[in-house]
Amino acid sequence: MKYMFVILGAIITAGSLCIEPIRAECGYAACPVTDPSKLNIHLIAHSHDDVGWMKTVDEYYDRYVRKIITNVVKELEKDPARRFTHVEIYYFHRWWRTQTDERRYVVRKLVSEGRLVFANGGWTVNDEGSAHYNNIIDQMTLGLKFLNDTFGACAHPKASWQIDPFGASLEMPSLYAQMGFDGHVCNRGPDPGEYIWHVSPDLNTRIFTTILHSHYSAPNGYNFEDGHSRISHRNVHAKTEKFINNARNWNNDYGNTNHVLVTMGDDFKYRTANNWFENMDKMINEAKANYPDVNLFYSSPDCYVKEVNGLNRTFDDRNVDYLSYWVGYYSNRPALKYQDRLANNILQAGKQLSVLARLDPSKTTAYLDEARNEVAILTHHDAITGTSPQATAVDYSSRLQSGYVAAKQVIRRAYSYLKSNNSEKPVIVTDVYCDSLNIINCTLTETADRVAVTTYNPIARPVTHYLRVPVTDGVYRVFDSTGVEVAAKSLLPVSDAVRLLPERKGSLGTHELVFNARLPALGFITYFIEKQNNTENDQLMDELSIEMKGKSFTLQVDGTTGALQTITLNGRKHRLNQSYKWYKSMQSKSGREDSGSYQFCPDGNARDYRQQKLISKHTLSAVHELNQQFADYIHQTVRTYEDRDYIEFDWTVGPIPMADKIGKEIVTRFESDLQTDGVFYTDSNGRQTIRRKYNPNIKGCTNSVITANWFPIYSHVFVKDENRGVQMTLLNDRTQGGSSLMNGQIELMVHRRLHNTGRGGNFKIDEPGVDGKGLVVRGRHYLYFQPIADSPKLMRSLSQSLFMGPIVSFSRYSTVADYSQKFVTSFTAIGDSLPESVHLLTLEQWSEREVLVRFEHMYETADNHELSKPVGFNLQKVLKTLSIEKVVEMNLAANELLSETKRLEWRSKHTTISYDMSDGGNDVNDMIIKLTPQQIRTFIITTNSTYNEEAKCTYSWVNASQTTIPGNAYIAGYDIDKTALTICRHKHNGDLIAGRAHKVVGCVLTSGGSEVTIKRSHEFEVLVANDVEWVPRHGTDPVPTGALVVGNKGRPNTDTYID
Repeated sequence: MKYMFVILGAIITAGSLCIEPIRAECGYAACPVTDPSKLNIHLIAHSHDDVGWMKTVDEYYDRYVRKIITNVVKELEKDPARRFTHVEIYYFHRWWRTQTDERRYVVRKLVSEGRLVFANGGWTVNDEGSAHYNNIIDQMTLGLKFLNDTFGACAHPKASWQIDPFGASLEMPSLYAQMGFDGHVCNRGPDPGEYIWHVSPDLNTRIFTTILHSHYSAPNGYNFEDGHSRISHRNVHAKTEKFINNARNWNNDYGNTNHVLVTMGDDFKYRTANNWFENMDKMINEAKANYPDVNLFYSSPDCYVKEVNGLNRTFDDRNVDYLSYWVGYYSNRPALKYQDRLANNILQAGKQLSVLARLDPSKTTAYLDEARNEVAILTHHDAITGTSPQATAVDYSSRLQSGYVAAKQVIRRAYSYLKSNNSEKPVIVTDVYCDSLNIINCTLTETADRVAVTTYNPIARPVTHYLRVPVTDGVYRVFDSTGVEVAAKSLLPVSDAVRLLPERKGSLGTHELVFNARLPALGFITYFIEKQNNTENDQLMDELSIEMKGKSFTLQVDGTTGALQTITLNGRKHRLNQSYKWYKSMQSKSGREDSGSYQFCPDGNARDYRQQKLISKHTLSAVHELNQQFADYIHQTVRTYEDRDYIEFDWTVGPIPMADKIGKEIVTRFESDLQTDGVFYTDSNGRQTIRRKYNPNIKGCTNSVITANWFPIYSHVFVKDENRGVQMTLLNDRTQGGSSLMNGQIELMVHRRLHNTGRGGNFKIDEPGVDGKGLVVRGRHYLYFQPIADSPKLMRSLSQSLFMGPIVSFSRYSTVADYSQKFVTSFTAIGDSLPESVHLLTLEQWSEREVLVRFEHMYETADNHELSKPVGFNLQKVLKTLSIEKVVEMNLAANELLSETKRLEWRSKHTTISYDMSDGGNDVNDMIIKLTPQQIRTFIITTNSTYNEEAKCTYSWVNASQTTIPGNAYIAGYDIDKTALTICRHKHNGDLIAGRAHKVVGCVLTSGGSEVTIKRSHEFEVLVANDVEWVPRHGTDPVPTGALVVGNKGRPNTDTYID
């Protein structure tokens, strides 16, 4: 559920207290003393608190996490030797917001003394098999910034804690290394052991990695949550002996380092924190008394890493990922995965535009914080993965929508300045953001004869993009921002499959108006559409044989079935087929794992559908479309553009039928005549490319070779024929599972609907859709069939454009001249062009005068392309609209100066060279930024720009009665009969309670679940306010900073707000 809170644009602070300063050693200096002559057993007290899973985020916090953190802090206060490791910063931030200054002082002291330790430090423990690197960096930055701002350097984590994701990617540890982490703690996927993980050949990022011995729970028999395993004076010796013997075995397994990490916790443990610490205390005391060769003590992941590093041992090396633990979730809940991409897209645009429009942070922070929070939550390993029950998935979707709405508010405000011909004075902007463009639905464009289309490009280089606007049949003219008519445009009918979607009920749109827009770098442009009275017919393609032209190829299609047959490239014809197939899900066989919410377990090879049908075909103004049907619930439009090198596949799949009670997993398969020797390439979290080779000798679930060769495709997958010099590349618009199971072939799973729950969770992947009949999913794939030498540039450029797509809005207008007189129609924030290989990854307000900026080199050395070379550019000349005073370089997480980010050195059998954390050899204050392949550089820029002045909220509480409510009282809403409602408050039974008021009923409050009415001559207070803003918040998330307090229960931390 989404709530809106009133924001005053001012920071509310608690009353000041006389609290003594905290002085203590922290970090590695605060680690407990170990003894090299003994077996050192590191007890890691922790609770794994999923940010949503079997229950929603709010339910977990309210039922469990709030109690866990509160009780842990109480127990840590009792004994300075006790330690606890907290991980999920979303929950800690939420808890922190409700604490008194006295409790905050206690917690700060615990942190400064190394007793309350933070591992990982991200907003969540993000997934690695579905999450994109952009989202991962942002969610880590969000959590680490909170820790840094709240506790300073003492809260900097030095060890990761990726203990619950369902596999391990190569990019994740590479990001940790660039953030300054010294150790990486994993659980699922990798083989047990400790090693140096080489995770990026371009950056030489390497990190010490330790795999948990036996999951992240306490050893069997030592779960102290409910008291059943408690230690008494009768069993303390036996329990301690068993515990120590287990640790001795683990020490032997890991090379007799005399240091053993033992996790003491599990999911949502330590609600009874006293049980855990009291029982562990008993074992520690018993070990001290009777085991002279053992040092059993409270520790933390970073202290364990430090001690192992101090041994100066030489470790084995590894350089592969581990992503075959579970593979079904790669394609779970495809609509949610797509919604996550959209929400992140608009969040990035909102952050950029708030900087470019010089918006006052006091007016925008609450909105952007809401969007950041919700997008970060979706990186959680039970969120973006879709591995949660339907109710939780719906809650995640609602959260994304709340963040999406919040970010749109920032864009609207930014446009009010950037589209104004007087940049100091805002204009009223009426742009509409049609949120259903993916199903070709927009009421404004379908009903207006004149539509202004404003498109913002969040990429810091110019791009050309085909805009597709839902309209009705007719003849249309399109004009660019200067009023020049766009000659090339196409009016193409909406396919029957899309037109009949239940979500489009009531839509008038029958066609799409398609035209090529030239979008300025990091800027916007407005195009104008005018509808004429007459109609126009498109051209039909040839009946027997269809040729669809692209910029560099010709696609041959069967004129009867619509099946792709061949593609001609540089005069040479290649076989190219595309089809949909389905895997029958393994289910209900004794002793065998089912396909379920986590795993993909096919019952044999993919099955064919009946012969596909050609439904319709159209061509107009160099745009070619072909509508196909593969089954009653699978439809597709194939498109080519004569100025593009790719083929576009626009698919609609669902609802998958379940009357036969058979789970079905749908794939799209592309087959060619390329000879690839079983080799294919996939991306890692949308970034570096991993070479893979189909292995017929390895088995996954149900002994399936398919499962064992199945991998996540976050952005792209390709195969190439080295002898012919041709590469087939497929790009997607969300993470999907896929593989190359035969030479020259690629397949991706687009949808799945299952009858059984499978292992890992007692819930089905059986989404009901809007009408309860099953989920219908739409998406797009883009196929390049090009020379190998040209493919890296095409692939990386389009990949960024898909991830950071244009933000399109619409408004009505009378004439182009009138609109242009009122509004700016073209804007770019970029001066000198960025090198083509460089991507502006981050641009956002960091503090009042500081801006966070990240640039990345998109290419890899292995691309063997001209764009793979090191590059440089002038920062000030590129970001021309920012007046830069100072530049400091940070580590990737932006929580520490790069010059102060020092990592532990490790020895391995093959190399001793670590990732170079230096600044690349140049003084950034000369404004020259240099980048090598795959490098990301992070900067905090101080500007001397002033914010655009906006009216500040003013308010007062005015005494009133039923008959004397002032005329200028703030109207917060309307009753069902459209009576204006104002905000009132009154003291009732000792509580100051807010309610609604108008002259008919007086002031209506709710107390104890019942309505209380204050009327006639009895007085209450009414809110009088100007320039009030309503900011979205989801569920019971903390209210925004600066929210208006309207009441309380007469005790600390009982403030109430308007929602």
